[in-house]
Amino acid sequence: MRFFRELNRRTSIKTKGILYVMLLIVVIYISVSIIVLSSARKNLLLQRKQFHLSVAEKLALTASDAIVSNDYGFLMEQIRQLKSSGQIKSAKIIDARGIVIASDRINEIGSFEERLLQRLNSDASMEDSLQETRSSCCVFLPIKIDGDTLGALELTFDIVSENKAFERDFKKTIVQLFYLSLVIFAVGIGGSYVVSLLITRPISTLSREIEEFEKEISTADDSNGEGTVYKDETVQLRHAFYHMLDTLRRYLSDFRRVSEEKEKLTCMAAIGEMSAQIAHEIRNSLYAIRGAISGIEHSKNLSEIHEYIEIIKDEAVEMSMMADNFLRFARLPVPSLAPCNIVSVLDRVAELLEPDLEELSVTLRYKTEQGLPLVMGDPALLKQVFMNLFINAIQSVKDGGWITVDYTVTDRWLELHVKDSGPGVADEIASKIFQPFFTTKSDGSGLGLATVYKIILAHHGEIKLRKSERGAYFYIKLPIYRGEGKDEISLFEREGLRDGKDISSR
Repeated sequence: MRFFRELNRRTSIKTKGILYVMLLIVVIYISVSIIVLSSARKNLLLQRKQFHLSVAEKLALTASDAIVSNDYGFLMEQIRQLKSSGQIKSAKIIDARGIVIASDRINEIGSFEERLLQRLNSDASMEDSLQETRSSCCVFLPIKIDGDTLGALELTFDIVSENKAFERDFKKTIVQLFYLSLVIFAVGIGGSYVVSLLITRPISTLSREIEEFEKEISTADDSNGEGTVYKDETVQLRHAFYHMLDTLRRYLSDFRRVSEEKEKLTCMAAIGEMSAQIAHEIRNSLYAIRGAISGIEHSKNLSEIHEYIEIIKDEAVEMSMMADNFLRFARLPVPSLAPCNIVSVLDRVAELLEPDLEELSVTLRYKTEQGLPLVMGDPALLKQVFMNLFINAIQSVKDGGWITVDYTVTDRWLELHVKDSGPGVADEIASKIFQPFFTTKSDGSGLGLATVYKIILAHHGEIKLRKSERGAYFYIKLPIYRGEGKDEISLFEREGLRDGKDISSR
């Protein structure tokens, strides 16, 4: 053991690689040669047996037609061709009475063949019908049509001549393996040397790159100077790798700490921005309320006092609605995920919005495709998503406009493409539309699309505003239901157009 250990230390990686590869090639070549020669011999024997049975079956089929039609001329021609081509040594065919109706020997035709009749009456199976000796192989096969026995045939093949052909084919296989071995050894020696040479160079280069990377991420002066002590490149690489892991762990720990602090600051900034927006709205209402109270204090006219009181009530209602909207957004319930038919959700939304669609002459189109998969979702929350999207679209499109919903099915996702014929979203505000309290409407809360974004994320999906030549284009991706049983159902089992549903003004 000590000798081999010392030899391993003193041998270069290139030399060890060549020795190991050559040893592996020798073992593989010997194993493959044994398997190939054994398989070749078995295949040649099996092919010969299948050839015998195939010739017998074809001749039996011809004989059955000849017996039924009492026309033996074509049958005799088939036997003569088989014998002249050397495929058979002799052939004999009898009918159900034991009379020879066809043979390679003319003098046997019309004679009674008791031996074959006895074998026919014994109903020998196909497996037992092939008998082989050193010089010949005999195949006996009953001739039947629909279970009725019409006769039998016996073919004899010349095994001696077939064995010579068999040996020639087998020797060809051995010669091919020999030439293949020369090629394998030549390629193996050259390839192992090149591979070993290619392996040793990248190992040293990789070790240096690891050390340089470690210096870049390291915050302390702990350079890896011990790596040069080892002569084996693999040992150097392993030492450099583990040293880099320790440095990387320290770096990730520092990075995680900084990320947590940054996340806290980002969260505080978002809360500050939302608070500023809420405070701005509340302050406007408080200014109005304070002005109304001041008017009440200085007014002696009862009708003016009532007007100021109405202003206070209106501002209080607006503040209450703003607080309710914010609470609904902040306390959005966790979705109860279950297999959900997205077309059923669209049907329900279309039914609720039908009066608005008719009033503004807006057409809503979406397909009810057969075989559309179910999605994992909460129907109530998904209804809220499409209500917000469709209401925004209805308010933006002109009379006679349209809203469409198309589908794309992938391996794991159902993708929905919601488009309208409105003016679309300007590029300068496209990145802000999902932010809370951002709105371009004078009476908008700025929480509609933010709520949509939050609901889609809670469904483990994705929503984006994509560029479109006309109108707004929202891309939604929802996970497909992958439970046991039937994942897909027919979504159209009611009357209507097969290619889709069209809700338009009447």
